[in-house]
Amino acid sequence: MVFARPCVLAATGLLASLAAARNCTTTGVHMIVTRASTELPGTGIIGAVALQVQQQIPGSDIDATIYPATLLEYVSSETQGMAALTKLITDYSTDCPDSKIVLMGYSQGAQVTADVVCGASEQNFPTTSSLSANITNKIAAIVLMGDPTHTVNATFNRGNSTKDGIFPRQNIEGCSAVQSKMVAYCNDMDTFCDSGPNNATGIGIHLQYVQTDGTDAANFVVAKVKASNSSSGSTSGAATGPSPRVTAASAAFLAAMLCLLR
Repeated sequence: MVFARPCVLAATGLLASLAAARNCTTTGVHMIVTRASTELPGTGIIGAVALQVQQQIPGSDIDATIYPATLLEYVSSETQGMAALTKLITDYSTDCPDSKIVLMGYSQGAQVTADVVCGASEQNFPTTSSLSANITNKIAAIVLMGDPTHTVNATFNRGNSTKDGIFPRQNIEGCSAVQSKMVAYCNDMDTFCDSGPNNATGIGIHLQYVQTDGTDAANFVVAKVKASNSSSGSTSGAATGPSPRVTAASAAFLAAMLCLLR
């Protein structure tokens, strides 16, 4: 079958718009994971925590922030990460207003995540505002591991760290809207979140949080998601998994047929 050029263009246009569409989780959660410095693109080591959550909350899905994650030109990398993550969150909350979001970040990815939700206030980084309440209300839980912006005595801290990170957050009040659903892991002598020694010991501690605290983090997320579902009146009888939608192929074929019939 040969379609006229205008009909092919119509089908192509519909395909393009569908490519931008997304599946929205119903009873599950949408997890956005931001990897650590120098890790390959994807979810990085903290993605293992997201997988644990996915196993416990059927219908959940996982997305990864795409950004440089480099140590060289760190400020630029982190700033690009903030822009990318902000777009992922705002786009998803707009497209899927009834779905819950979970954020996870490791090392530089933790700074990106915290800066997005709390607003960036570290010295030598561009200052930004925290996310608006209409978006943070859709975030069920936040997990940070080895965050360089770690600030001693923050209510959401876990671990035995006694010092600020190498880029301590100046305005911890910016986190007030999300602090009850956020957890940040940092241990003594961590090179980055505890300003520990820049040697094998400090870096080794920095890389261990998934091993030592991964299960605790996953359980934290699951508990927060269940609490969020209860408060929003979710029912256990709802279907799990992503909302159904017309496939791109069938939609393109339908568009072409309608074009020929005009």
